[in-house]
Amino acid sequence: MRGNIFIIVGLLFFAFAKAQTPTKNYKIDSLQFKMYTRLFVGPQLQIDSITVRKIFCDWCTKPQMQVLRDEAMRQSMIERHNPRYKKPGEHRLALYVRFSKEDFKNLNDTNE
Repeated sequence: MRGNIFIIVGLLFFAFAKAQTPTKNYKIDSLQFKMYTRLFVGPQLQIDSITVRKIFCDWCTKPQMQVLRDEAMRQSMIERHNPRYKKPGEHRLALYVRFSKEDFKNLNDTNE
């Protein structure tokens, strides 16, 4: 009987301590953006061009959109080495970028 009480108290203490620890949830701390880009591969299997087609952000300012466009281009340049895109033609990419809310808000101050 006494052992059961210690187990119950221990479980309650653990549950209380776990509930008090702050959790770092990316949905609360950051913003996620979806972007569409296109890769055009020529007949000699070289990259002809990379274009950013759409960035899903209705409330972004121009400096923020430019940073998102640059990030989409950077990620597309990395993705071009994927063997999936070694065939001639047009390849569509869907990219996701996550910024912290504070960093994204500060983009207006640094780019203007």
